Amino acid sequence: MSTFVDATLLRFAQDAFVSNLLNGLGLTALFNATFDATDIALQSVALGPVSTRSYKVPAFESIRSSGTDERIVPDSQRVRKERVIARFGRLDWIDVAFDAVLNTKVQTLVAPLQSVTSQTLEQKLGAIASIADLRAKLLALYAPSIIDALFAELKISTIDDFERQRHLFIELIGAAPPAFDPNDPAAARDFTVYLRVKIADGFDVAGALQSAKLCRSILEHESMPDTLDGVERTIPYALVTVFADAAVTDASLPGLTAAQAKTAVAAVFAGERMFAQFIT
Repeated sequence: MSTFVDATLLRFAQDAFVSNLLNGLGLTALFNATFDATDIALQSVALGPVSTRSYKVPAFESIRSSGTDERIVPDSQRVRKERVIARFGRLDWIDVAFDAVLNTKVQTLVAPLQSVTSQTLEQKLGAIASIADLRAKLLALYAPSIIDALFAELKISTIDDFERQRHLFIELIGAAPPAFDPNDPAAARDFTVYLRVKIADGFDVAGALQSAKLCRSILEHESMPDTLDGVERTIPYALVTVFADAAVTDASLPGLTAAQAKTAVAAVFAGERMFAQFIT
């Protein structure tokens, strides 16, 4: 291990260092990479409690196999088998593991239903003279791709195909979402992000990316999904690769200054829903 790796491991014991690192990543970016907000809109985010750090944590992969055993004689039998051999696959090492709570203020985007109405599709659309007329009227309600899928699902190719079936048009109308009030206790939500850190030895972008993706593959393979209100956790762990700022110079990557190289590396990792951070 290099001096940078050892020194950075020790620095993670300092709460101020961890807070600066996470704020440098961008708390909003961290939230957006980890969660897909479906029923809420993020209005503000601040860093909450950070757990105690664990160092050099092994990540073991379980081996999973599935198949079928078949016997022909004396009587035909088929047995489906699935096997899991825990901690028997690939091994990787997480340099630093910890959890961080994001204290957020969110706006609710859903509200109770105001009304539910039901009528036949023919009543909704009016008189239909031809299949072209039906498509034209449906275009006022749906996108062309939805109409194509609807026609394929219901096997509608002629106006007779349409008229032989009964179609209901059910309309659900919801109330307008409440206005955002930062002082409303219901607007305050806490979300926990599980962070896993790899510390790069030198400036090997391809090697660091490969190491991070291998680690993420093992972790995600072993993770258990959780259920959250208003959001979906799209990645179980936020992978952060830490580089030494001094390892990047204007000569590190042809045609790029040190600043441009750092920006490009961060963009590559962000495209993989991971983070790259350069520290001094």
